[in-house]
Amino acid sequence: MKQTFFFGLLLLLATGCPPEQSSQQMLEIKYNETKEAAGEQMKLTFRDVNDSRCPKDVQCISAGEAKVMMVVDKGGASENIELAARGLCYEEDGSCGSEATAMGYKFKLLSLNPYPEQDMTPLPEDYVVKVEYSVFQAD
Repeated sequence: MKQTFFFGLLLLLATGCPPEQSSQQMLEIKYNETKEAAGEQMKLTFRDVNDSRCPKDVQCISAGEAKVMMVVDKGGASENIELAARGLCYEEDGSCGSEATAMGYKFKLLSLNPYPEQDMTPLPEDYVVKVEYSVFQAD
């Protein structure tokens, strides 16, 4: 009887737990701007951009890439990270961007806009980056 009760209680606990919530959040940051992550003691600054992506409607030998330099601040310490965006990739779901880890977080570049065009080269202050972040858990 005790065994049946114990296993029943174990089964109830195992199936009664709510599913894990995704802790991924997104920040949209303008060039030279700092944003604080909601509910975190972490700030992210969009420090610099070097964009050599092949412009839209241009035949290029290489698709190129854009590199975004970010600064992660947490608890009085800071760390620089670099994220890259592939050229000739216009998705904004993260499939065009790289990932980096710093200060206990994982960052993924979702998008970097504007995308260069044939007759328009964006100025640094024109850029806006979307970055997804989550608490980093090593496997």
